[in-house]
Amino acid sequence: MNNQLNEFDAVMEQIGFGKVHCYVMLTLGLLQMLTIHETMGMGIIAPAAVCDLRMSIVQVSTITAAAFLGIICSSYFWGYITDKMGRRWILLHTISISNICSIISMFMVSFTSFFVMRFLTGIFVAGPSFVAVTYLSEFCNKQILARTVTHMYMFTGFAMFYCPSWATLFLASNFMDFEIGFIGRLTLRPWRLLGCMFMLPGLIAFFLLLRMPESPKFLFMVGETKRGMAVMDWISTKNTGHPLSPEQVELMRKFQESTEVIRQKRSNNFLQQMMSDAMPLFRKPYVGFYVGSCSVMFSLGLVANGFGIWFTAMRNRSNMRLDNKADMTLCKILFSTAAKIEDSEPDLVVACNDGFLGFNDSLVLGLTYIILYNVCWLMLFFLPRKALFIAALVISSSCGFALIFVTGRWVQLFAFVLFIALPGVVISLLGGALLQFVPTHMRAKALCISLMWCRWGAVVGTTIVGIYIEESCEMTILVIAIFPMLSASIKGFLPL
Repeated sequence: MNNQLNEFDAVMEQIGFGKVHCYVMLTLGLLQMLTIHETMGMGIIAPAAVCDLRMSIVQVSTITAAAFLGIICSSYFWGYITDKMGRRWILLHTISISNICSIISMFMVSFTSFFVMRFLTGIFVAGPSFVAVTYLSEFCNKQILARTVTHMYMFTGFAMFYCPSWATLFLASNFMDFEIGFIGRLTLRPWRLLGCMFMLPGLIAFFLLLRMPESPKFLFMVGETKRGMAVMDWISTKNTGHPLSPEQVELMRKFQESTEVIRQKRSNNFLQQMMSDAMPLFRKPYVGFYVGSCSVMFSLGLVANGFGIWFTAMRNRSNMRLDNKADMTLCKILFSTAAKIEDSEPDLVVACNDGFLGFNDSLVLGLTYIILYNVCWLMLFFLPRKALFIAALVISSSCGFALIFVTGRWVQLFAFVLFIALPGVVISLLGGALLQFVPTHMRAKALCISLMWCRWGAVVGTTIVGIYIEESCEMTILVIAIFPMLSASIKGFLPL
C-alpha cells in the first residue's frame, strides 16, 4: 500500500464504520444487481423470447453475449473518464442511459434490433459494473476494504434470486400468460415486462445516488481540497455525530499535499492520454501481478458468467423431461433423443418452445451465492485471501469434473451450483485485492481492464456452450472445468 494513503486510512479508521457505509453499500449493491440483471438475466429473457423473435440456438447465445460485448467495448473508456470526471458523475449518467436502452430493447421485434439494443445497454451498464466497487472502496480504509467489497458483491446473490423470483410470476404461472397485439409485429408478452422489471434496482439506486457526494479520495486526488474536506466532514457527522476534529483536519491536509505528486501534465491528444494513463499498470512494480489478475479474471468470467448464464435453461430442460432420470448423467438428460433443442425454422409457424417449468433451481443458485458471500466475509476475519482463493477454485473444478459423471437430481444440482458460484465469489476477492494493490489515481482503470477480461471470458464461455454443448456435452464441461484449477495454480502471480 502506498504511503500517501496512510493519513486517509487513519482518519477513516477513527471515524469508523457507520451509517454512511451502510447507505453506500446498499446503493452500490443495487447497482451490482443492475449489472447482473442486464447480463446474466438474459439467460432467462433470451430463451423466453425465442418464439417472438424466431431465434436459433446460436442467435440465443449471441443475445446472451451482447451486453458482455458492449461492456468490453466501452470499459476502458469509462475507466479513463471515471478517473477524470469522478465516480458519481459517471454512475448517474451511465445508469440513466442504460435503463433507457434496456427498456427500448424489450420492445424490439427482430433479432437484429434486439441484439443492437442489448449491445448498447451493455456499453452503458459497463459504468456501474466496475465504477460502483471503485466508488465504494474510496469510502473505506484498507482494514475494512476486503470485507466491505465482499458484502457489496453479496448483492450478486440477491440479483440471482431476484431474477428467477420475478420470472416465476411472469413466465412460469398462468396468472401472467397473455399475448396482446400492439403495433405492427410487436406483441406484448410476459418476457417483455419481465425485462423491464430487471431495471428496477438501477432506478432505485439512481435516486439514492442523488443524495450521495463524490468520492472524498477522488476529490483530494484531483486537487478539490475544499470539497474533499466537506465530504469527510459529512461522513464524520453522519457516522459519529460530530465533524472532523482539528487533528483529523490536519491529517487530511497532509494527505492532500502528498497527492500532489500524483497529478501529471496532461496531453492534448485524447487517445494518447488514454493509452499513457494505462501504461503504468504494465510496468514494474504492477505488471506481473496485474497480468496474472487479468488472466484469472478471464477464467473466472468464463465459468461463472459464460457457463453460468445457461444454468436456468439447462435446469429447466432437465426438469421438463418426464421419463426416468435416476441413473442418467446431466448430459444424457439434456441431449439424449427425447431432449433435443427445438430450433426455429423459416417454414414453420411454430417451431420453438419458450416455456419454463419453474425456477426453483435458479432460486437455489441465488441463495447459494448469498450464503457463500457471507461465509467468505466471515472467513476473511480468520484466513488470508489466498487460502480462500485456492480452496474455492479447487472445489469448483472438482464439482465441474463431477458434473460429467454424477447422477441424481440433487447431486447434479449442487455440483452445478458450486461449479459456477464459487468462481463468482472469487471475482470479488480478486477485485478487492486489486483495489488495495493499485493507487487511487489508477484504480478505476485497473479494475475496468481486469473486469473487461472477465467479460471476455463470459463471451467466450457462453459462445462455446451455445455452439458445442449439444454435440460434445461431456468434453465441453471438462474443458471449462479445467479453468478454475488453472487459475488456482498461478496464485503466486496474484496480489492476494
